[in-house]
Amino acid sequence: MHTLRTRSAGLPEGFKFFPGFLSLSEQRTLLSAALFKLDSTETKQARKKRRDFLANHPQEHRVIEDIFLPDAYYNFQEGHYDGVIRHYREMHLSSWPEDQNPGLSFILARLQGLYPTSNVQTHLLHLSSVGEILEHVDNIEASGTWILGVSLGAARILRMESTSNPEESFEVLLPSGSVYLQMQVQDSVRYDYKHSVLKAGGDIKAGQRVSIMIRTWRITFCHAQDRKEVPIFNT
Repeated sequence: MHTLRTRSAGLPEGFKFFPGFLSLSEQRTLLSAALFKLDSTETKQARKKRRDFLANHPQEHRVIEDIFLPDAYYNFQEGHYDGVIRHYREMHLSSWPEDQNPGLSFILARLQGLYPTSNVQTHLLHLSSVGEILEHVDNIEASGTWILGVSLGAARILRMESTSNPEESFEVLLPSGSVYLQMQVQDSVRYDYKHSVLKAGGDIKAGQRVSIMIRTWRITFCHAQDRKEVPIFNT
């Protein structure tokens, strides 16, 4: 039986949850910067289509979800190459537009305070209103020892299920502004649990969301003098 959690109490070792880490103002700043970077990877025609929509539909941004345009104005992909993600956009982020977003540097510094180690990479994942992430375990050969997820936009449920005992499972509601951290410890949720982000339904209202996934780089050692950093390109 899955147990829905909305706070950190009772969660297993290796999983930390910060449900109200970002203020609404910080969420707006971070989400706007993330969408700016995602939009920059699309065609000129797609960007013009969004500009034309905004010119005719001024945004009030009363709630965080108002920052998103309707699904039709984004080039969502139907399926990921590994079959895990559906109806999404994504990119690997090399830098944030800090000079264009007052306050962004402060927000990033707050998030960095949660990192167990330095030397990280950032992945932006934009799910459509019907997007989802199917259950999977990250590739242990490609992933580092921890992953931090920031949720922006519509709330979704993160489901965690033990790979050895399906009865050992739990669910966490991820509202906008929340942050979770998975770390590799003995018998940890990092590699001993499958994880998925469920479709909206029931009490969970449909809507778009952006996940900012921050991972450590995997370090391998062939010889003492040949230290290599291997990038992570999985969900």
